[in-house]
Amino acid sequence: MNAHRDFELLAVTVRVDGRPDVPVPLNARDRDDAPGRAPEPVQISLKEGAEFRLRLKFRVSTRDDLEGLKFIDERTRQGVVVVHTETHLGDFRQGGPYEVVLPPVHLPTGHLARDHYACAGTFVDAGGRELGRETYDLEITKEWPPP
Repeated sequence: MNAHRDFELLAVTVRVDGRPDVPVPLNARDRDDAPGRAPEPVQISLKEGAEFRLRLKFRVSTRDDLEGLKFIDERTRQGVVVVHTETHLGDFRQGGPYEVVLPPVHLPTGHLARDHYACAGTFVDAGGRELGRETYDLEITKEWPPP
């Protein structure tokens, strides 16, 4: 969901080498839920120990430069934050679309790691304004799910 008019999130994709890319449907646009009902988070399943990257595509629509853009990735498991990372994306001028591929993330292994995680990605500028936020559920499994 885009929270600010200066920023438009166009796409989020989960990339794993050797596997098909998995698009994350954007909260406000890509879901066909019943009117008046909150959309269910999209569930993405990945094998334990896998390495993945998030590809972010966005547009800047402000007249001024967008300074100090950062992406905050937070994953919770059973209500407890287990991952909180902040990636500085840089400064961007009006226009785009811009595409950024984040550094790789290594998933944990073992039966205790196999669970459902609630994930939220938030875009924040240098002034602390929340520009956009997307959520999805991540399931870590023992084996790769069928494509």
